[in-house]
Amino acid sequence: MKSLVSVILISIGISGCASSTPPICSNKAKISNHSYDIPVFKKENGRYLAGYPFYTWTDKSQFIDTSECDRLHP
Repeated sequence: MKSLVSVILISIGISGCASSTPPICSNKAKISNHSYDIPVFKKENGRYLAGYPFYTWTDKSQFIDTSECDRLHP
């Protein structure tokens, strides 16, 4: 799990364009024994457009808690 989240963060850093819209919610990810809120800009087909200032499509399994986004946008 930790390695998958690391891959996500690396890909967030090198992919995508910066978003000019505010995030709709945030999901929690565990990185190096710390929990971080990752901003989510769009939810579609069980995937999240996440990250800031760069974003990438991320699967739900990459997060430890998606309840905030799931509650707001079914």
